[in-house]
Amino acid sequence: MSKHKHEEQELPFVALMDTMTNVVGVLIIVMVMVGISLAAAVNKILSDLPPVTEEQHKEMVEKIKQLPPLPQDPKKLEEDQKIAEIELQKVTEELSKIDTTSVAKQMEFMDLDSFRKKLDEAKKKREEEKAKTDAMLAELERLKSLLDETPVYTPPAPTFVRLPNPRPYPAEPNETRVLVARQGVLFLNDEAFIKPIIDGLEKVKSQLEYKEVRIDPFLPMLTKVFGTAPAAQQAWPEISPLAGNFQMDQVAVAYKDLAAAGLQPNKAVLGALGDIAVTLKSSLPAVTTAVIAATKADLSKWTALDPSKDPTKPTIKAAMAGGKINFSYGSKSVEVKAGAKEVLSYFVKDLAGLDSIKNKSRSKVIYDAFKLQAMLERAASSPTLSGSYTIKPTIRPGSTAIQLALTPRAGGGETLDQMRAEGSNYQRLMRQIKGDTQGVAVFQVMADAFDTYLEARKIADDIGVSATWEFLAQLDLSVNVTGYEVQRFNLPTPPAPKKPGAGDPVRIAAPKRSLD
Repeated sequence: MSKHKHEEQELPFVALMDTMTNVVGVLIIVMVMVGISLAAAVNKILSDLPPVTEEQHKEMVEKIKQLPPLPQDPKKLEEDQKIAEIELQKVTEELSKIDTTSVAKQMEFMDLDSFRKKLDEAKKKREEEKAKTDAMLAELERLKSLLDETPVYTPPAPTFVRLPNPRPYPAEPNETRVLVARQGVLFLNDEAFIKPIIDGLEKVKSQLEYKEVRIDPFLPMLTKVFGTAPAAQQAWPEISPLAGNFQMDQVAVAYKDLAAAGLQPNKAVLGALGDIAVTLKSSLPAVTTAVIAATKADLSKWTALDPSKDPTKPTIKAAMAGGKINFSYGSKSVEVKAGAKEVLSYFVKDLAGLDSIKNKSRSKVIYDAFKLQAMLERAASSPTLSGSYTIKPTIRPGSTAIQLALTPRAGGGETLDQMRAEGSNYQRLMRQIKGDTQGVAVFQVMADAFDTYLEARKIADDIGVSATWEFLAQLDLSVNVTGYEVQRFNLPTPPAPKKPGAGDPVRIAAPKRSLD
């Protein structure tokens, strides 16, 4: 490494010697050429001179003497030339001894082909980048032209929103729903809407009761209770007479429980237990379970059904002593043998035979859902009844009421321009609500109709209407036909089982409504 460094340091000296050699060589050549020129000139002068006289010779000698002396003797020049040649030979020999390995190695790296290849690649890459740049510039120009063509944005007029003023909600409000869509509003007062329908049904309610009960709509539900369709069909003659007074799923469960306890259920037993259940304001399965427990000498479930609110004055009493059970209901007491047959007989004959209990279930009527649906369909075809909505009566499995599905008719409501008119239906309705001390306008607003709501609400506020608002998912509505219970044709959803050791679930009440 050190030797290589020393050789690199001698490179300036080599260049200097090169230069000196060139200079010396040039000087020697110049001197030789000058000498040759002088000799030739002398020979020419001597050979070409014409003969002269003595006076001419003297004159010439005088002129020569007057000439400046030669810069150097030609002989001396020849000697200097020989010396210079010797020095040049020495310098050449010294130059041949200089190590040029490092320079040669550096020259090896100077591969012109590779440089050309890299240069070509660089040119190709430059062309590619240029193409991309040109494309970007073209796109920029296109966007600039689009921007030039884009109209100047004009912001919409500002929207003024009123601040809410929370106030207590009426205890018994008469609510009128105002359905707000983007195009306008629709009105619906559930009570006012359903009242003429109920009034019409009252005139023909006896025609809507069960006269003949078919098993077909009940069979899927009864199959779930009894396990198989044949088992349901076998029980049908005994349970079907109660279809006009009790939900059939409860009758089927009571029948199944009595049969499982070996008590041979029939329509008379089920009817008697039903009368007791209605009197106690309990369910038929709950009374059946208590009676079955009593036939097995467990009286706690029966006494737990006591309707008395005063624990010191129970209506139901039962005590067992000496193989007998003393049952008391109010002031009436009966003592029976503690046997299953005797205990069941007490409930079916003695207790259910009391005047306060006998035929009590007849006061409860469950109407034929299909007759009621057909009657409502005929009523829905009347334009005076349907008004702004298309009405479709619907039987929903699991529900004990016929549901009226309401679909807004085209042009059934009012637009904003129509609402602004002082004589519009909307403003007349708002004045009616204001005149009712319990009247409340409930604005149900669809997601894309908030601007419409603000305009409608401003009109209502100017009139002075008590109001509140809520979001509405869709305009399709439903109203239940209350007061006419129908069979639900489905098993109710059982409550979630309580985990062992878990306390009562925490229930968070929904926020109370308020006027705003």
